[in-house]
Amino acid sequence: MSARYGSHPTIPIDELELAPLSTIAFHKLASGDAAEAQRLLDACATEGFFYLDLQGPHPSSKMVADHEALLDVMKTYFDQPHEVKMEDNIESVTDGFKPIGQFAGVNRNSRDCYETLRVSYNHVVQKSPDMPTTIQKNLPLMADFVSNSQFITQTILTRLSDALKLRGAARFENSHRDEKPSTTTLVLLHYPKNSDADYSGHNKHTDIGSLTLLFTPQWGLQLWSPIKSEKSWLWVEPRPGHAVINVGDSLRFLSGKRLMSCLHRVVPTSGAGTCQAEDRYSIAYFLRPESSVDFEDADGKSVSAKKWHDEKYVMYTEKHEEQDKSSMLTGGMEQILVNLLVA
Repeated sequence: MSARYGSHPTIPIDELELAPLSTIAFHKLASGDAAEAQRLLDACATEGFFYLDLQGPHPSSKMVADHEALLDVMKTYFDQPHEVKMEDNIESVTDGFKPIGQFAGVNRNSRDCYETLRVSYNHVVQKSPDMPTTIQKNLPLMADFVSNSQFITQTILTRLSDALKLRGAARFENSHRDEKPSTTTLVLLHYPKNSDADYSGHNKHTDIGSLTLLFTPQWGLQLWSPIKSEKSWLWVEPRPGHAVINVGDSLRFLSGKRLMSCLHRVVPTSGAGTCQAEDRYSIAYFLRPESSVDFEDADGKSVSAKKWHDEKYVMYTEKHEEQDKSSMLTGGMEQILVNLLVA
């Protein structure tokens, strides 16, 4: 982990309870190792979250170096004046700039404390002239990062299909064909230093899509583990050379709810729980199904991937009181996890 982007939170280290996540070697998945595919399935069917070791003899290991280069691009972009970044605010859920405060924060009655720059898979592949200037100026880096992210997440889907012995249209990769419209998106996230209690982290949620490939070189990410422990929320430790992967709602639904969508949040990195102690950066690739794919949601209703995406995105923006009225924010997982902990 680069020292430029911070190390531990200001919370005492002995108070941090770490999530006991499995580590999956990507080079073994890429080579078709059946034992590693079974370990992958076990992780997705229990935690729904795991470390992906990207070091090894495969072309996608370039992601480790590209991640560092992309962090430099992000720092330059987010250091710009707010009014300059707002020129990229095109009111799209897959592209452009999102300012601070659009979503609910982790603390009650607060709003989120992060800003993002987003670019959809389709726009990168098509080299769309509508992409923000920063994306266009760094298109070779962005295109390589998106291409490798797509390859990695598609490989994971394929190995999960193999381990579950799925056939034909039931195979997960057949709901995620590259050439079909989807809301798959690369998101660059910046949590600025912040001492305003009205803005804090990112509220608990499950992700909308199928798989999230996340590079998070700093502390702040927590998950609610189904494994019994003294604390429900466990810290995800940053690991150099690794991404963290989590299963999202769409893949859980496509698996007939056999796989677990991970409930997680981002918290301020201070002991007081209200202050973002340092600038925090992370990079997330959200692989989502083809927009026309149908599945059964958390409430047993048939819904298209696009409809689930659009409605859940709105739910992220609601106040906590509205979010409490629906299972959509947590994809139905919160009650499942509560039941597991008390069983």
